[in-house]
Amino acid sequence: MAAPVDIADLALEILGKPSIASFTDNSNTARAINTTYDLLRRKMQEGPGTWRFTIKRASLPALTTTPVSGPYVQQFALPSDFLRPLQIGDTYAGLDMSDYRQGPTDADYSIEGNLLLCDYGSPVSFMYVADTTNTTLFNANFCIALAAEIAWVNCERLTGSDAKQAAAEKRKDKAYSDAAASNAMWSPPGHNADSEWITARMGNA
Repeated sequence: MAAPVDIADLALEILGKPSIASFTDNSNTARAINTTYDLLRRKMQEGPGTWRFTIKRASLPALTTTPVSGPYVQQFALPSDFLRPLQIGDTYAGLDMSDYRQGPTDADYSIEGNLLLCDYGSPVSFMYVADTTNTTLFNANFCIALAAEIAWVNCERLTGSDAKQAAAEKRKDKAYSDAAASNAMWSPPGHNADSEWITARMGNA
Protein backbone atom coordinates (compact mmCIF):
# COMPACT_ATOMS: atom_id res chain seq x y z
CA MET A 1 0.00 0.00 0.00
CA ALA A 2 1.01 3.64 -0.36
CA ALA A 3 3.69 5.23 1.81
CA PRO A 4 2.86 8.47 3.69
CA VAL A 5 4.59 10.57 1.03
CA ASP A 6 2.51 8.85 -1.68
CA ILE A 7 -0.67 9.85 0.15
CA ALA A 8 0.70 13.38 0.43
CA ASP A 9 1.47 13.48 -3.28
CA LEU A 10 -2.06 12.32 -4.09
CA ALA A 11 -3.33 15.24 -2.01
CA LEU A 12 -1.09 17.61 -3.94
CA GLU A 13 -2.28 16.13 -7.23
CA ILE A 14 -5.85 16.98 -6.20
CA LEU A 15 -4.68 20.55 -5.64
CA GLY A 16 -2.69 20.69 -8.86
CA LYS A 17 0.56 21.19 -6.97
CA PRO A 18 3.99 19.57 -7.57
CA SER A 19 4.82 16.44 -5.60
CA ILE A 20 7.30 16.40 -2.71
CA ALA A 21 10.17 13.98 -2.08
CA SER A 22 9.65 13.89 1.69
CA PHE A 23 7.82 15.65 4.51
CA THR A 24 11.08 17.39 5.44
CA ASP A 25 11.56 19.13 2.09
CA ASN A 26 12.42 22.81 2.49
CA SER A 27 9.19 24.12 0.98
CA ASN A 28 5.91 25.63 2.14
CA THR A 29 4.09 22.65 0.62
CA ALA A 30 6.07 20.05 2.57
CA ARG A 31 5.76 22.03 5.80
CA ALA A 32 1.98 22.23 5.38
CA ILE A 33 1.70 18.49 4.76
CA ASN A 34 4.09 17.64 7.60
CA THR A 35 2.04 19.74 10.03
CA THR A 36 -1.30 18.18 9.18
CA TYR A 37 -0.67 14.57 8.11
CA ASP A 38 -0.62 12.80 11.49
CA LEU A 39 -3.38 14.92 12.99
CA LEU A 40 -5.72 14.25 10.06
CA ARG A 41 -4.80 10.55 9.95
CA ARG A 42 -5.76 10.16 13.63
CA LYS A 43 -8.91 12.21 13.12
CA MET A 44 -10.08 9.99 10.27
CA GLN A 45 -9.22 6.76 12.09
CA GLU A 46 -11.07 7.89 15.20
CA GLY A 47 -14.28 8.42 13.22
CA PRO A 48 -16.92 8.79 12.01
CA GLY A 49 -17.07 5.18 10.94
CA THR A 50 -14.65 2.41 11.89
CA TRP A 51 -12.01 1.33 9.40
CA ARG A 52 -11.45 -2.41 9.74
CA PHE A 53 -7.66 -2.11 9.61
CA THR A 54 -7.71 -0.03 12.81
CA ILE A 55 -9.50 -2.66 14.93
CA LYS A 56 -7.40 -4.30 17.65
CA ARG A 57 -8.08 -6.54 20.63
CA ALA A 58 -6.36 -6.64 23.99
CA SER A 59 -6.70 -8.32 27.38
CA LEU A 60 -6.36 -5.66 30.08
CA PRO A 61 -5.27 -6.59 33.62
CA ALA A 62 -6.67 -4.55 36.50
CA LEU A 63 -4.31 -2.05 38.12
CA THR A 64 -3.36 -2.42 41.76
CA THR A 65 -4.67 1.09 42.41
CA THR A 66 -8.43 1.63 42.56
CA PRO A 67 -10.60 4.62 41.52
CA VAL A 68 -10.52 7.48 44.04
CA SER A 69 -14.32 7.71 44.03
CA GLY A 70 -17.40 6.79 42.06
CA PRO A 71 -19.35 3.61 41.39
CA TYR A 72 -16.48 1.52 39.96
CA VAL A 73 -14.16 -0.56 42.09
CA GLN A 74 -11.32 -1.24 39.66
CA GLN A 75 -9.48 0.43 36.81
CA PHE A 76 -7.42 -0.63 33.81
CA ALA A 77 -4.71 1.16 31.81
CA LEU A 78 -5.78 1.76 28.21
CA PRO A 79 -3.44 0.63 25.39
CA SER A 80 -0.98 3.33 24.32
CA ASP A 81 -2.45 3.36 20.78
CA PHE A 82 -6.08 3.62 21.97
CA LEU A 83 -8.38 6.00 20.06
CA ARG A 84 -11.94 4.79 20.70
CA PRO A 85 -13.63 1.78 22.39
CA LEU A 86 -15.63 -0.73 20.35
CA GLN A 87 -16.42 -3.52 22.80
CA ILE A 88 -15.66 -4.14 26.47
CA GLY A 89 -16.13 -7.64 27.85
CA ASP A 90 -16.68 -10.88 25.98
CA THR A 91 -20.19 -10.30 24.60
CA TYR A 92 -22.03 -7.58 22.74
CA ALA A 93 -24.39 -5.78 25.08
CA GLY A 94 -27.97 -5.36 24.01
CA LEU A 95 -28.41 -8.37 21.71
CA ASP A 96 -30.80 -10.38 23.91
CA MET A 97 -32.98 -10.12 27.01
CA SER A 98 -30.73 -12.11 29.35
CA ASP A 99 -30.24 -9.02 31.52
CA TYR A 100 -32.80 -6.23 31.73
CA ARG A 101 -31.18 -2.82 31.22
CA GLN A 102 -32.56 0.37 32.71
CA GLY A 103 -30.30 2.75 30.83
CA PRO A 104 -27.60 3.07 28.19
CA THR A 105 -25.17 0.18 28.44
CA ASP A 106 -22.16 2.48 28.31
CA ALA A 107 -22.93 3.18 31.99
CA ASP A 108 -21.28 -0.20 32.58
CA TYR A 109 -17.93 1.55 32.25
CA SER A 110 -16.26 4.94 32.06
CA ILE A 111 -13.19 6.04 30.13
CA GLU A 112 -11.37 8.80 31.96
CA GLY A 113 -8.02 10.05 30.69
CA ASN A 114 -5.91 6.96 29.96
CA LEU A 115 -7.97 4.70 32.23
CA LEU A 116 -10.92 2.36 31.80
CA LEU A 117 -13.10 2.18 34.92
CA CYS A 118 -15.49 -0.76 35.23
CA ASP A 119 -16.47 -3.70 37.41
CA TYR A 120 -15.82 -6.46 34.88
CA GLY A 121 -13.55 -9.31 35.97
CA SER A 122 -9.81 -9.01 35.38
CA PRO A 123 -8.41 -9.34 32.81
CA VAL A 124 -11.10 -7.63 30.73
CA SER A 125 -11.46 -8.24 26.99
CA PHE A 126 -11.12 -4.98 25.09
CA MET A 127 -11.73 -4.27 21.40
CA TYR A 128 -10.87 -0.79 20.22
CA VAL A 129 -9.87 1.53 17.40
CA ALA A 130 -6.09 1.81 17.37
CA ASP A 131 -3.92 4.70 16.23
CA THR A 132 -2.52 2.92 13.17
CA THR A 133 0.55 4.40 11.49
CA ASN A 134 1.63 1.43 9.36
CA THR A 135 0.47 2.41 5.87
CA THR A 136 0.83 -1.17 4.60
CA LEU A 137 -2.36 -1.88 6.58
CA PHE A 138 -4.30 1.06 5.14
CA ASN A 139 -7.30 0.32 2.95
CA ALA A 140 -7.07 1.92 -0.52
CA ASN A 141 -10.25 3.92 0.10
CA PHE A 142 -8.76 5.23 3.35
CA CYS A 143 -5.66 6.42 1.47
CA ILE A 144 -7.86 8.25 -1.03
CA ALA A 145 -10.04 9.75 1.69
CA LEU A 146 -7.01 10.83 3.74
CA ALA A 147 -5.40 12.44 0.69
CA ALA A 148 -8.61 14.33 -0.02
CA GLU A 149 -8.84 15.44 3.62
CA ILE A 150 -5.25 16.70 3.52
CA ALA A 151 -5.97 18.53 0.27
CA TRP A 152 -9.17 20.06 1.68
CA VAL A 153 -7.50 21.28 4.89
CA ASN A 154 -4.44 22.71 3.12
CA CYS A 155 -6.21 24.09 0.06
CA GLU A 156 -6.52 27.68 1.25
CA ARG A 157 -2.86 27.82 2.31
CA LEU A 158 -1.52 26.22 -0.88
CA THR A 159 -3.93 27.43 -3.60
CA GLY A 160 -6.59 29.78 -2.29
CA SER A 161 -9.04 28.03 -4.63
CA ASP A 162 -12.59 27.41 -3.42
CA ALA A 163 -13.21 25.15 -6.43
CA LYS A 164 -10.29 22.86 -5.57
CA GLN A 165 -11.42 22.74 -1.95
CA ALA A 166 -14.90 21.68 -3.02
CA ALA A 167 -13.44 19.02 -5.33
CA ALA A 168 -11.32 17.62 -2.48
CA GLU A 169 -14.36 17.40 -0.20
CA LYS A 170 -16.32 15.58 -2.91
CA ARG A 171 -13.51 13.04 -3.39
CA LYS A 172 -13.36 12.46 0.37
CA ASP A 173 -17.11 11.80 0.56
CA LYS A 174 -16.88 9.42 -2.41
CA ALA A 175 -14.04 7.48 -0.76
CA TYR A 176 -16.12 7.07 2.42
CA SER A 177 -19.07 5.86 0.36
CA ASP A 178 -16.91 3.39 -1.56
CA ALA A 179 -15.35 2.13 1.69
CA ALA A 180 -18.75 1.45 3.23
CA ALA A 181 -19.92 -0.34 0.08
CA SER A 182 -16.79 -2.51 -0.05
CA ASN A 183 -17.08 -3.52 3.63
CA ALA A 184 -13.84 -1.70 4.46
CA MET A 185 -15.70 0.00 7.31
CA TRP A 186 -17.20 -1.85 10.28
CA SER A 187 -20.27 -0.94 12.30
CA PRO A 188 -21.01 -2.56 15.68
CA PRO A 189 -24.58 -3.73 16.34
CA GLY A 190 -26.80 -0.93 17.59
CA HIS A 191 -29.08 -1.19 20.60
CA ASN A 192 -31.32 0.90 22.82
CA ALA A 193 -32.15 0.65 26.51
CA ASP A 194 -35.07 -1.65 27.32
CA SER A 195 -38.38 0.14 27.87
CA GLU A 196 -41.09 -0.19 30.55
CA TRP A 197 -43.04 -2.27 28.01
CA ILE A 198 -40.33 -4.93 28.26
CA THR A 199 -40.67 -4.92 32.07
CA ALA A 200 -44.40 -5.51 31.79
CA ARG A 201 -43.90 -8.33 29.32
CA MET A 202 -41.31 -9.99 31.57
CA GLY A 203 -43.66 -9.73 34.54
CA ASN A 204 -46.45 -11.44 32.60
CA ALA A 205 -44.25 -14.22 31.24
